[in-house]
Amino acid sequence: MNKPDITIQTIDLRVMYLRFKGTYLEFRKNSQALYQRLLSYAQKHNMIVEDQTKVMTIYHDNPFMTAQKNLRTSVAMSISESINNIDDDEITIMDIKGTYAVGRFELKRTEYGEAWTYMVHEYVLKSQEKPRDHAPFEMYITKPPRNAQDKSITDIYIPIER
Repeated sequence: MNKPDITIQTIDLRVMYLRFKGTYLEFRKNSQALYQRLLSYAQKHNMIVEDQTKVMTIYHDNPFMTAQKNLRTSVAMSISESINNIDDDEITIMDIKGTYAVGRFELKRTEYGEAWTYMVHEYVLKSQEKPRDHAPFEMYITKPPRNAQDKSITDIYIPIER
C-alpha cells in the first residue's frame, strides 16, 4: 500500500443509497448485486452524469462497538441537488456535508483494511484532528480491483471537526 496524499475537504454532496445490514463479509458477498441495483435505477432514470457521478460505500457503524450482524453499510452514488424523491421503497436520499480528512490510496483488493487503519490510527488519532460523529466512506475514483493483482484509486473520507 502506498502512503496517501491527505487533504482536508469540506463537502456538500447529495447521494442516493441502498443499505445493507449484516457482517462486512456478508456485505462483500452482496455488494455487487447492491451496486448493480442502484446503478440500474440511476440509468433507468437518467441520473448518471459522465465524469461527475461518484460511487461510494458508506459505513454507518463502528465495528468495534456494534455487533457484526447489525453493521449497516450502504452502497451509494452522488446525484443532482435537484433530485428530492426516489420512487423505490429501498433506495433513499441523504446529504453528506461537512469537513473530512481525505486520503487518496492506490489499493489492491486486499489492502483496504490497511488503508482504513492508516487513516484512523496513523493520521486522525495521531494528528490534531478531532473525529466528528458522522459516517466515514470510501469514494471510488477508478473501478475497484477485480482480482488480487489489480489496483484502483480510492479516497477514504474520515469526518473531522474544524
